[in-house]
Amino acid sequence: MRTKLYSLCLVFVIGLMTLMPPLATAATETIQRTVRGTVMAANPAVDPQTIVVKVILPNKEELIVGARVPTDAKITRGTRTTGLADLKVGEAAEVTYLKSPDGLIARSIHVR
Repeated sequence: MRTKLYSLCLVFVIGLMTLMPPLATAATETIQRTVRGTVMAANPAVDPQTIVVKVILPNKEELIVGARVPTDAKITRGTRTTGLADLKVGEAAEVTYLKSPDGLIARSIHVR
């Protein structure tokens, strides 16, 4: 009798587990990365503002990174603060961004 009750409870619990939404997974984590490359485009006229940087990987392949630039992103040229509109195509840039389920979000941009 106890074995039947135990089996019935186990089946009930497993059934409930399949109905529950999954807990947070690695896919929902936010990851911060930094890349160094060349500014391909900076568009302050759209909402959200964006930046595109071409990165050359160690194996000589190109990686194109495009990120949204929120208003609180820190943008600098040397030691001075600047704006996204002041960036020019072809400039060397270092972009630190957050990789989230919503896409890439620039946290800081530094041009030399």
